[in-house]
Amino acid sequence: MKRKNDKKFAFLAYDNAHSNAEKQEVFMAKLLELLTSDVENSLENLTALLACSKEELFAEVCQMEQQGLYFALENNHLYLIPELPLLNEKRLAEALKPYHVVVKPVISSTNQYLLENVAHLKKGDLCLAEYQTAGRGRRGRQWISPFAGQIIMSFYWQLDPRKPLDGLSTVIGLAIVQALVELDMYGFQVKWPNDILVNERKLAGILVEIVNRPNGKLNLVVGIGMNVSLGQEKQIDQPWAELTEFFPHIDREKLIIQMVNTIYRYLARFEQHGIDAEMQQQWLEYDAYLGTEVNVISEKSTISGIEQGINAQGHLCLMTEKGVQYFNAGEVSLRKK
Repeated sequence: MKRKNDKKFAFLAYDNAHSNAEKQEVFMAKLLELLTSDVENSLENLTALLACSKEELFAEVCQMEQQGLYFALENNHLYLIPELPLLNEKRLAEALKPYHVVVKPVISSTNQYLLENVAHLKKGDLCLAEYQTAGRGRRGRQWISPFAGQIIMSFYWQLDPRKPLDGLSTVIGLAIVQALVELDMYGFQVKWPNDILVNERKLAGILVEIVNRPNGKLNLVVGIGMNVSLGQEKQIDQPWAELTEFFPHIDREKLIIQMVNTIYRYLARFEQHGIDAEMQQQWLEYDAYLGTEVNVISEKSTISGIEQGINAQGHLCLMTEKGVQYFNAGEVSLRKK
């Protein structure tokens, strides 16, 4: 349900300077869980369950509104207004069998949740969230997260430790664009190593983390954040896009199921054959910067050249004055010149 202007509730200003971030995160999680459950949502009941006064409740909700969440107050009842219909855990779990699926209304980070529960995970298990308070992207960037306005997803994976990890995130990025194509959503491109763009604006990003688990495997947690509908304009430090610009009636659950199936299919292929010639050719078809003059930026230098796609290791190929040079994703950033 979309927020309507006449539904927005103007909460009381309240001095909350002495509340620490951890306390607010716990309060936020509890409140969102209550408002997305079957609990009676009158102010009297909510304040009793949260052990706070109405003034304290209003103050916390005011801060949450500033972070992009929407609320309404009607007949002394508080309502959370999600940007899009909420995900249904049972439907997703049924569609994605045999993988275990967890859907959280609010979480610090889906990657962190899997990292903390890795001892109980099986390959392919997933965690999704409607809102995360500490999402992070590549090179430590924070990922902005409105409530129920994105696909926020992490999954656990295992690889043979004898096989190289290079190019894994690139393959996942390619799989995401392919999943969109399979749902008849065209026009999206990959930016090396693992961003999804449309019209040179970022739609989605990927974060791969290595997990320490003594099982003889290379253990990974892969996080994906995709903008579906961000609502009001967010303060994001780069040009961004959202799916509803192009496909207003997007079904997040259908897209999640398609993405997971396509990503897992591509990962199985990657495990068997690496980045084969067909996959390299497919990257060229979706490459946002192919044939474009770009800068490859490291801590020590900036190298300019013409982007030429990727090789079998998933490394960026750059035609420079000195010939073709190759770059590993962990070492550099790519920018259009």
